Amino acid sequence: MPARSIAGPEALAAFYIALFTLGPMVWFGLHLLTGALQSPRFTRGESTGLAVSGLAILIVPPLIVGMAQGPIFMVSNQMKARGFEQAEQAPLPHTLLPVQRFRLNDAGELYTQTLRAPAGLHIERVSALIGGHWSDTATMTHAYLCRQGDDLHLAWPVGSELMPLRIHWRDNQDTRYQAEYRVDAASLAALPPQAFKVAWRDDGIDLPVPMARELVQLGWRNAPDALHYRSLHMLQPGETFKNDCVMAGYRRVAWQQEGPIAGVILRFNPPPPAPPWQAEFHREAELPSPSAP
Repeated sequence: MPARSIAGPEALAAFYIALFTLGPMVWFGLHLLTGALQSPRFTRGESTGLAVSGLAILIVPPLIVGMAQGPIFMVSNQMKARGFEQAEQAPLPHTLLPVQRFRLNDAGELYTQTLRAPAGLHIERVSALIGGHWSDTATMTHAYLCRQGDDLHLAWPVGSELMPLRIHWRDNQDTRYQAEYRVDAASLAALPPQAFKVAWRDDGIDLPVPMARELVQLGWRNAPDALHYRSLHMLQPGETFKNDCVMAGYRRVAWQQEGPIAGVILRFNPPPPAPPWQAEFHREAELPSPSAP
C-alpha cells in the first residue's frame, strides 16, 4: 500500500524499504496481538514461535528447491549423457563432401567440409573431444561448426587442429546411434588453395561455402570511406539459432532499408596461444584490409 501511493521509479525503492522494515514489524506485531487476544493468552515466546514457523513454511521449501536444482541438473545431465554414450556404434551416415582449402587473400587460409545428412536422420547431439572428455557443442562456442537442419558444415584455419566430433542421431525407426568423425590432417596439406570470393547482391551475399554465424560480420557504408559492421547475433524473422549457418543465397529481410552489404569480415579465434585474426572483404575491390589481431 505505501508503494502504490508513490508514483514513478521511487515506488520500487519504497516497496523494498517497507518489505524489510515495516513488513517484519507488521508480521510479528500482528502475531503478538493475536496471541494476546486468545483465551488462554499466548506467551510472547509462543506468539513469536508461530510467526517464525509461518515464515519458515514460506521460505524453507523454496530454499531447499533452489539448493537442490544444481545437483538435480547435474544428475539429469549425467543420465542424459549416459544414454547417448550407450547408443549403438554405427558408420557415420553423412555423405562427406571433399575438403576444400581457401585462401583468404593475405589474411590466412581455411579448410572447409560439409557433412550432408541422408533423409530420415535427425541429429540429437554433436559432442567434441576436449581435454579427454566429450562435451556437448550446444553448450559452448563452436565457430568451427554450424548446422543447417541435419547437415553439418565445418570451417577451421589451416595450421589449427579440428577436434574430433561424436555425432548422435536417430533414424526413421527412432533408433539411437552414434559415430565419430575425425580429420586426417596429414592428407590435407597437399590440397591446393583457391580464392575465397564473396558474391555481392543488392539484397544479400553469397559466400562460396557455408560459414558459422559467429564467424561473420556484415558491414554497411555510412560514409564514403567508412564501414559500420554488425554481428549476426540478432536473428532476422524466420531465422533460428539451431540453423546457425550463413548459407549461399543469404538475404537481408530489410535490405531496402539497410542498403546493400558493402563489406564482410570473417573473424577467427583459435585456441591460445594463437592470436585472433580476421579477413575483410569489400564490395568494390573485394580485397581485405590488413588482418587485425
